[in-house]
Amino acid sequence: MNRQPIIGASVKLKSVVSDKEYTQTTDDSGKAVVKVDALTKYKLEVSKENNTNGEGFFSYAYMLGESELKSGKLFVVELEKVRRNESGLLSAMYFDANTSVLSTQNIFALDNLLQMLKHFATLQVEVGVYADCREPVSLVQDRVAAIQKYLQSKGETKRVTVKPYGNVRALNFCDCSNSKVVCTEEKYQENRRAEFKIISF
Repeated sequence: MNRQPIIGASVKLKSVVSDKEYTQTTDDSGKAVVKVDALTKYKLEVSKENNTNGEGFFSYAYMLGESELKSGKLFVVELEKVRRNESGLLSAMYFDANTSVLSTQNIFALDNLLQMLKHFATLQVEVGVYADCREPVSLVQDRVAAIQKYLQSKGETKRVTVKPYGNVRALNFCDCSNSKVVCTEEKYQENRRAEFKIISF
């Protein structure tokens, strides 16, 4: 948020060929130097515990190809706050209640996806879209349309499949099956999501 260096962040590079890992921690200037083989691709993961409230952490995931590695230039990573249970190459994105409008965070997630597609010509991704149990199923299709429209506006029409999954598969106990269960809006939002799944790489 403030574009300041983050000290003590964990930087991990994992080869997609051999599964070999390189781990480093950022120094007082927010930098970490890792020497790797430039003739392969790596999954880059950077994370930092958010000790302010203990509710989440800062995380970033990206694929580094030969062009970035061979350039020898400083690779700048901006960390974003995400939920503790998020993992994988592309973190899920979330919607506000009863709307299909893409937020700034949603645009950031989709731009990250587009950046990955640009670097890896054979990558194919599925985006699964959900609503929380209180929302109409029809809203999921509106969210699908909003994601498709944005991707199409950026020229992506073939390698991303966006699928509606309705208001099922709750990630928590907020599935409307028990009227006595009281859920916070944050818990409901965990279910108002779009999940990224890599189909082929």
